[in-house]
Amino acid sequence: MIVLIDGDCALCVGLVEWLGKRIPAEKLSPEHIMFVPGESGWGQQLLHTAGVEDFDSVVVLRGNRVLQESNAVLALADLLPRRWKMVAAIARVVPPPIRNGIYRWIARNRITWFGRKEVCSIDPRVAVVTYGPRGLLKRP
Repeated sequence: MIVLIDGDCALCVGLVEWLGKRIPAEKLSPEHIMFVPGESGWGQQLLHTAGVEDFDSVVVLRGNRVLQESNAVLALADLLPRRWKMVAAIARVVPPPIRNGIYRWIARNRITWFGRKEVCSIDPRVAVVTYGPRGLLKRP
């Protein structure tokens, strides 16, 4: 699973940090998940190859599937402990137009509400599977 995030967005980087503290250690590896800032050269290449033209905050590439908006965020629960999988299962009951409307509302306001990250500050446990927004971290 490759997770493309807005590497300059405090909420998006915060999501990566939150996930890094909750994904079991055996799944926190490049074989299971990689976090890539969408604005990095590698991120742009991945988005182009996946056919994503309007990148906004979070996109998940999983096998041949491209997940966006609420589906991308909910897909991340697959790597989390069981209680978070249950929360995601409940959220999936909400019709996609409603979930995606909420997602888009948050995405539109995320910079105003949470600000920007000037420097990649991702937790070292997550940095192993992260390519920093300005190349500060090494690509695995």
